[in-house]
Amino acid sequence: MTAPEPNSTVTPAAAADPFAPSTAAVRVFAGIGLPLLAVAYGAFLLIVLNQAYSGDGTSGPLVGVAQWSMGLSAVVGMSALCLPSVVVSHAARRGAVRLQYALAFAGPALAAIDFA
Repeated sequence: MTAPEPNSTVTPAAAADPFAPSTAAVRVFAGIGLPLLAVAYGAFLLIVLNQAYSGDGTSGPLVGVAQWSMGLSAVVGMSALCLPSVVVSHAARRGAVRLQYALAFAGPALAAIDFA
């Protein structure tokens, strides 16, 4: 095994996997996830308003959980985007971006659940 280059932006864990995205690419995906969160929040509002104006006049029971999900998505996305590589490992940053997208898309899905 060769020693990593001193000016390389790829972490040693990512160097083991030739198909792993670089840290810069993962940060770009974290940045793209934030505008997508705004789109998911718009879908959440449409779902909640549709449920409120149709049927029994109330939204589903998981609206609060959906809002928490999207709020946590923003926190996780900002941490994956802004924290330096010294604090967050490459694998943790990739996992955080995956969690960011999962939480963002879980918000409208949870809001759409209506047991009535």
